[in-house]
Amino acid sequence: MTLNCITSNFLFMKIYHVKKEVPKIYLLFILAVILATSQLSCRVTFVAPYDASVSQQIETISRKVDKFYLTMLETTRNELNEREYSKFVKDYIDIEVELNSLLNKNRIRPLNNESTKNCKIALETWTKYKEKHKQENEISDIDIELNRDFLRDLFIVIQIGEKAKKNAN
Repeated sequence: MTLNCITSNFLFMKIYHVKKEVPKIYLLFILAVILATSQLSCRVTFVAPYDASVSQQIETISRKVDKFYLTMLETTRNELNEREYSKFVKDYIDIEVELNSLLNKNRIRPLNNESTKNCKIALETWTKYKEKHKQENEISDIDIELNRDFLRDLFIVIQIGEKAKKNAN
């Protein structure tokens, strides 16, 4: 075999090899593009879907709690024994019923652990404040203001969590 023949065989193998590799690269590129675009169109959601009725219920409960404490603060005086627990039992019960309802709605929704935890905290906090008022049979202005502020902030957190679901879905 001459050098010319070896060189031409080598060149033929190189050309054939390059031609064989080019289609694989194109196929890989096309496959990568297809996978990338399919990933953009697919979404995995790990949160419960947004529920406008739950959002409205959060707003309603927040207003009731705010009105409860503002009414107590503005229309009664602790020094005159106007803040006896018995005078506010009905309001405590009404709000607790609403909080229980909100908690139950969140419990039955799948993928809703954070909202359920926050609603449970709201209910436990409300119950704790109610029990303290019941035991002491009075509530000071500062306790009213602190309770109101804490619960308002908690309802804001719960509402933000619900609104985030709207954006996630």
